[in-house]
Amino acid sequence: MKKLFSISEKESKYFDDKHECIELVSCHFDGTTCMAQRALINKKMLTSRRLWLNKNYEHSIAELKSAFYNTDELDQSTCLQCAKLFRTTITQSMENIHEDLHKMTTGFFNIQHYKSQYDLATSTLKEFKEVS
Repeated sequence: MKKLFSISEKESKYFDDKHECIELVSCHFDGTTCMAQRALINKKMLTSRRLWLNKNYEHSIAELKSAFYNTDELDQSTCLQCAKLFRTTITQSMENIHEDLHKMTTGFFNIQHYKSQYDLATSTLKEFKEVS
């Protein structure tokens, strides 16, 4: 029974608007270098999560893609590792959407309505992996 309601229990923090997707844990510069970019990336990731929850996959993917390329603005040598970590986090979110769409478009109860979104998720995920 617990697995049926996993989104409300296990992932309640994941979809919580007050919870930042990317939190500053430690930084030699106290996060002042990336504050604006981190806030923008977090906002886009939260928007993507809300859209994903409402099954608005196309716009959710667009928000993640935008957040992914916002990490390019973190180009100072001290921020390159953080930018890589941000891209990894965004890619993991994209993988979650891709997996969700894969389940919906295959198997006994496949829904062909989501086929184009699945194809978009597949190409976006491939693009993320090529860039990283």
